[in-house]
Amino acid sequence: MIYFYALIANGTKQIPRSFHNAFTKLQEYNVLETQGNIHKLKSDFVIGSVDISQSGKVFLKSFKNTDSADFVLEKGKFYKLKKGDIILAKRGKAKQKGQKSKAKQKANLITLLYATKPYTIAVLVMKKGQILALELESRGKKGRYLELKLSQKSLKALPKHCVVKVEVASGNIVEVFGVLEDANIDEKIALSTYNRTYDFSPSSNEFALSFGDEVHKVMYPNRVDLSHLPFCVIDPIDAKDHDDAIYFDVKSRTLYVAIADVSEYVSFNSELDKEAKKRGFSLYFPHKVLPMLPFALSSGICSLKQNELRLAMVWEISLNTKAEVKKSKLFEALIQSHANVSYEEIESFLQNKSAKSTQLPDSITQWLKAYVPFVKKCRKNRLNVGFDFKSEEIKLKLNESMEISSWQKSTQSLAHSIIEESMLLANVESAKMLDSGIFRIHPPPKLERVDELRWDLESMGYEVPRTQDIHTLITQIQAQADKKDKAKISQNNNQRAIIDGLMIKSLSKATYSSKPLAHFGLGFESYTHFTSPIRRYSDLIVHRILKAILHKDKNLPFLLESCNAITHELNLKEKQIAQIESYFYHFKMLRYAKRLLDKGLRCEILVSRDEGEGVALNVIPQVKVTLDRFMPRFSVVEVEIMEVDLLTMSVYAKVLDSQAQDSMLQDLAQKVTQKHTKNRTNTTKKKKG
Repeated sequence: MIYFYALIANGTKQIPRSFHNAFTKLQEYNVLETQGNIHKLKSDFVIGSVDISQSGKVFLKSFKNTDSADFVLEKGKFYKLKKGDIILAKRGKAKQKGQKSKAKQKANLITLLYATKPYTIAVLVMKKGQILALELESRGKKGRYLELKLSQKSLKALPKHCVVKVEVASGNIVEVFGVLEDANIDEKIALSTYNRTYDFSPSSNEFALSFGDEVHKVMYPNRVDLSHLPFCVIDPIDAKDHDDAIYFDVKSRTLYVAIADVSEYVSFNSELDKEAKKRGFSLYFPHKVLPMLPFALSSGICSLKQNELRLAMVWEISLNTKAEVKKSKLFEALIQSHANVSYEEIESFLQNKSAKSTQLPDSITQWLKAYVPFVKKCRKNRLNVGFDFKSEEIKLKLNESMEISSWQKSTQSLAHSIIEESMLLANVESAKMLDSGIFRIHPPPKLERVDELRWDLESMGYEVPRTQDIHTLITQIQAQADKKDKAKISQNNNQRAIIDGLMIKSLSKATYSSKPLAHFGLGFESYTHFTSPIRRYSDLIVHRILKAILHKDKNLPFLLESCNAITHELNLKEKQIAQIESYFYHFKMLRYAKRLLDKGLRCEILVSRDEGEGVALNVIPQVKVTLDRFMPRFSVVEVEIMEVDLLTMSVYAKVLDSQAQDSMLQDLAQKVTQKHTKNRTNTTKKKKG
């Protein structure tokens, strides 16, 4: 439905037959007009998706390309609206300059067009003598209680903290999951909360299996046969779906990036395509993957398995001695991976510089060693205009009870850079072929966000350069953070990760767009996603477009026309995937913390808000913690965890060593005062000069 409403918001020539009912509903509200042969929404109206802030304010994210800012909903009964719902509203008057609001315009709700979540997940709790259903998605905020059709007598027959699936419109309980204290239901809660399905339709599974598990050369006489080249697949050790493989020809300085040709099997608007579009992305849990495509494709015929012939789209990229692209070309090929190895195995080889340290054949180790200097140059070239933000990814290991048995932080290595730089080159070259289509864009930060960042960095004791160049500002601060980390002030206080996290929050998020806008973070004028068609629908669409360009396909205009609507859908689904994975991670961490309470659980906290809230740096990393007192923002304090509340997803802690903390506060305050006194003095001197 998102696809159709995004189409109509921007204007479309054709109304797909499957959306005629939705089109008729809009006609009944008299909000459409036809100009020539284009059907579109009248200028007084707006269609978009609902977003709700933590304070409960309701925003409308318009599907129309020319609406750059959100709308704030001013009137209407929107207490039942949920994030992601699609609504029709009438535009209000524009905001006057100087008025503070995230949205520049107001809008008045007309009607709910499509509820993206007809069901919600709730936990039964006792409140004022009544058993009520607390919506899990809203707990920890204001807490939204649902009206249920069942009598109190029937509800009392259910166990305490029973988790149920509720139909929003009727208030009927349609499924009972179990009790909140049972770790086995976390996955089901996360998926059901965001309406992600487990299984593929029988017809799509059957269609996927029909391709078999082998590729035969005789069936593809027009493809370039590269099966003799020693391609190598480098992935996480537990990867099941292999999208990409690389090979570097040392003599000609030519990089070959081979990407699984999923579009050969998943044709536009087929049953498989509909399933892939519905999911948008593969979803990864610590213990399993829920693929975008049936396993027969994602882990079977599409996956670049070792020693098995596969169909691929290949970029042949010639580099000069400075690792700059001289020329490139894209073509359809047959390839065969000569080795599928993990990042750890590649890193071990690179550190030891000996083939004996790995199972890799000489045919791969020879070109791999020669390619490393080019990787380093590529990275250096890119970071001259782009950024290197280091985020700490936490990998969980679960036991049979679906609880955390251990966790570890994953670190970026040279092996990761080999794949990263290769994929970036292929994505950039793909974007160069597109005038329109699907792009990955990232706008530069707004000036007010940069000013806030400056203040935050200064309050942390950093020497912030007086420059308007964002690249200089960020790289100089990162250098200061690296120096602090080398001093090893704290084993868990990784200043670079903290600083980079703060900087990322000051930036807008990267999104999909049908317009070829720049990618600020990477420093590219134009960028797209081409390298992961097994797990990202965006990449699958890009493959289709590039193939249409190569073959001068008459259907190219039709493919391009649908891209704008698809990008809106992809952005919403990408956000949902992040929410599912985040929910699962944090709930597992809360259970882990609760188990450790009896042993005396201590950890370091980065205070993220002056109100006494912080984020754990170790033991239960990335978990939000509420402190027993106010502490200055960005200070790092040692705490003892006192309580873990699964119901509200809250962790409460007591700050330790108060005298040491008081000393730290005085020192921090003195640094900030000195810094601002110095700045005021410099400003005064400039004015006098």
